[in-house]
Amino acid sequence: MNSKKLAKYIVKQMEGCTVRGLSEDMLYVEKPFESTLEFWIEQFKLRKCVGHSEWSERYQCNIWVSDYKEEDE
Repeated sequence: MNSKKLAKYIVKQMEGCTVRGLSEDMLYVEKPFESTLEFWIEQFKLRKCVGHSEWSERYQCNIWVSDYKEEDE
């Protein structure tokens, strides 16, 4: 599924959604634009692309070295 379709799906699923606050008050949650969701979905997909290239004597060419470290949640 591409990001644009996923963003549309999420916006559709959020219609009529209510969120309760800590003190049983309703919180106002603004429905995001599909383009905003699409942007953040792409950023999430690309998060593991962080890194740099280094020369490899073994392969005699530049190789990609990932600098990505998964964060514990």
